[in-house]
Amino acid sequence: MKFRWMLAVLAAVAALAGLGYLLRMTQGLDTNLHRDRLTMLRTADNLDVSLNRAFTQTRASSLTDAAADRSKITADLGATLDAMDKGPQSLRGLTPDLDKKLDTFLDTIDSKFELGFDFEARSTLLTQRAINAIDAVPPDIAAVRAALPKDTPDDIRVQLDHLQSQITNYGVSPTPTNEPEIRATMKALDDFAAGKSEALVTSTHDLGVLIDDLLEDKGDLVRMYHEFLNRPTGEQLQAVEQAYLGWYEKQLAVINQYRLYLGAYAAILLLILGWLGLRLRRSFSELDRAHADLLHANEHLEEQVEARTHDLSAALNDLQASQAQLVQSEKMASLGQMVAGVAHEINTPLGYARSNADIVRTSLADIRQLCGAQSKALHLLTSEEAREEDVAHALSAAQALGESINAEELAGDLDGLLADTDHGLSQIAELVGSLKDFSRVDRSRSDLFNVNDGLDAALKICHNQLKGRVEVVRQYGELPQIECSPSQLNQIFLNLITNAGQAIENSGRIYLHTQAEADGVAIRILDNGIGMSEDVRARIFEPFFTTKPVGKGTGLGLSIVFRIIEDHGGSIEVRSAPGKGSAFTIRLPLRQNRKSGTVAESSPPDDVAVAVAVAA
Repeated sequence: MKFRWMLAVLAAVAALAGLGYLLRMTQGLDTNLHRDRLTMLRTADNLDVSLNRAFTQTRASSLTDAAADRSKITADLGATLDAMDKGPQSLRGLTPDLDKKLDTFLDTIDSKFELGFDFEARSTLLTQRAINAIDAVPPDIAAVRAALPKDTPDDIRVQLDHLQSQITNYGVSPTPTNEPEIRATMKALDDFAAGKSEALVTSTHDLGVLIDDLLEDKGDLVRMYHEFLNRPTGEQLQAVEQAYLGWYEKQLAVINQYRLYLGAYAAILLLILGWLGLRLRRSFSELDRAHADLLHANEHLEEQVEARTHDLSAALNDLQASQAQLVQSEKMASLGQMVAGVAHEINTPLGYARSNADIVRTSLADIRQLCGAQSKALHLLTSEEAREEDVAHALSAAQALGESINAEELAGDLDGLLADTDHGLSQIAELVGSLKDFSRVDRSRSDLFNVNDGLDAALKICHNQLKGRVEVVRQYGELPQIECSPSQLNQIFLNLITNAGQAIENSGRIYLHTQAEADGVAIRILDNGIGMSEDVRARIFEPFFTTKPVGKGTGLGLSIVFRIIEDHGGSIEVRSAPGKGSAFTIRLPLRQNRKSGTVAESSPPDDVAVAVAVAA
């Protein structure tokens, strides 16, 4: 059966792979890229023609300067050739024949560019030399005319007159054709000057040298011009285009062939799928009948499961409520054990506050007596009917009473008494606030809380149990506020600090250490008390387990501590050894997971969920 399933899966994968291959082969050509390549070829041809036209326009007159137009056309053509040779629209690598024709075209166009650059570089110099030569011809012709003897035939003089116009036409024409006429005229002049005066021979020779230089410079430009235009770039580009079109047509033919294959393959697959559909329909009909029978058979079972689930949900809700009440009861039990100590902590500042109030009350009587004497003296001073003896007596009594009371010293004493009273009342208020926070019932774990403040609040409550015999060493680090239930953390700290104090028989120390970690905070509560054995340490988080005498403990303190830490997503580690004390390390996260409920739903494991390490 397993082999048949594997075979069916392999057949399906092979069928899909074949379909994917045929689809990929029918979509191999990019028509947009094809259009872009044809546009690129047309652009290259148009730019080549424009470049030839620019050189032709330049040669229309030797004095014309179209270098800017030629530079722009050359730059555009170079960019098009680069795109043709490499880039997303490149023709390179399609076929060996196309690569060969493309290389031939690119080599020809490169040589044409070099020839054009050479032409531009030499054109300015040769054109200027031609202009200078044309400008120098009239004076030389005038010198020859001046050296002619008086019996010079008229045809010689006519030839001199036409020579200047011939030279001018030769210089400005892009492809001059009158060079033979110019050379024939010069030959006639040289032949006539032979055997004549030295001045005629010299002037004729100078004129010939000037005209030969002009003809040579102009000839170089004309030769370079014809060589530039005769480069077969157009024909070679046409050959490249034809080779590309041939490749494209072949690719298109292959794609059309694969489309035929795809149609036949799809038809075969449809037939197979139709057959499989019929098989599946029969199978589903059988499954529907079996499912109906199963539903009918399980109808009564579902009713039982639903009723059982309802009962379990109700029991779970009751258990959660009971656990919350148990936590609160344990908290109240802890407070009950500390009532005497807390009452003492309240009575001490309250006692000296009442004593200070009695002293202030007595002092107020003296102040009232002084104020009465001073008021009487002031009244007599302002009265017109008062006798001088009465005024003097009243002033003397008020002065004597003021000297006996010393008002400034009395006011200072009263300020000190009131300050002490205010300090005592502040201590009482802090203690009451700590008790209020500790006894509060809160189910939310989204309040922001500073762990250091919680430790201080727990110390205030159990201060009376520790003072005089246990020294508390605080080593607090800088901590961020964490999300938690503050009253539940206060219960943790109070239970652990109380247990640490009870583990110290005579005198000792409790160390409170806090530090920030990467994803939360760590709290360590250490004592140098009697410690715990291995057996005790393995069971300290079990509910109702206690080592205290009957009536002295419920055995729920550390179990509730474990549950609260677990509910907050934290962990607790215990290290202890007999006679060496104990160390509890608590780690709490910065933020709580957003889950409903505040009480754990299962008992803590015996020794798996708690990391316990024996102190060396």
